[in-house]
Amino acid sequence: MKTFLNFCYIVLRFLPLTFYYFVADCFFYISYYAIGYRRPVVRKNISLAFPDKSLPELKSIEKRFYRHLADYIVESAAMIRLKKEDYAKRYRYLNHGLISDQLKAGKNVLLVSGHYGNWEWICSLPLIIGDNVFALYKEQSNQLINEAMLYAREKNGMGLLTYPQVYREILRSKGKKVLTLFMLSDQRPLLDHKAEWIDFLNQPVTYFRGLENLSREMNGSVFYSQITKVKRGHYTMEFIPLVTDEMAENTDNWLTKTYFKILEKNISIDPAFYLWSHNRWKFTKPTAN
Repeated sequence: MKTFLNFCYIVLRFLPLTFYYFVADCFFYISYYAIGYRRPVVRKNISLAFPDKSLPELKSIEKRFYRHLADYIVESAAMIRLKKEDYAKRYRYLNHGLISDQLKAGKNVLLVSGHYGNWEWICSLPLIIGDNVFALYKEQSNQLINEAMLYAREKNGMGLLTYPQVYREILRSKGKKVLTLFMLSDQRPLLDHKAEWIDFLNQPVTYFRGLENLSREMNGSVFYSQITKVKRGHYTMEFIPLVTDEMAENTDNWLTKTYFKILEKNISIDPAFYLWSHNRWKFTKPTAN
């Protein structure tokens, strides 16, 4: 398996990015026109999220989403060949000094974002702020895909941790070193009788409590990582503080509520760059008896 991955690396690292985007164009036409990949889910999600938009507006968002999805797929594959200078030109951190200041002050940093733009390229963050940077990830069932993902994400110094491993790393780091942790917090958890609900894009959704739990365990600063797609293959990330004195007075999942509100604002900048193919609103909130 490692031999195969090494072969893929040798081949992919020499391919120019223009080739990747040629492949992306092919992906777009196949997924959108030929097979209609998850089109009913995409159309349902966009319609539910933006009930006030006209049909032409909704179709425009849908089509542009498929173009972006194809870009995201090939950009994720291109991580195997991207170098520091590539990320410096294509994935700019507008105010990373905020994070560095917190770390220098001896505070842990929790970064949270959503499935918007290109969240994979944050693997370049250690090149900017230094060591001890981790990302929360879910292990893939396919071992080949899992190893390829680990290699591409970790080659710039980003450590990958599963949810149980995160807590062990926090315990190991206490009193010894500060850490930076990046996570996505808009996934859909399994539905059970303990599910908690929140309004997101005009629909009630269930949510994970990982953001609340990890922020308490890390006892540091929390920032929303706002991604903007400037143009094809070029993104910016801006770190927005989520914790204020006013928020800290609220204990009823205030951090999660604040996160979903700012994620909505991020999506509203250009809805085409959100991951609409995920069946986020699969579950219906039960009515009160």
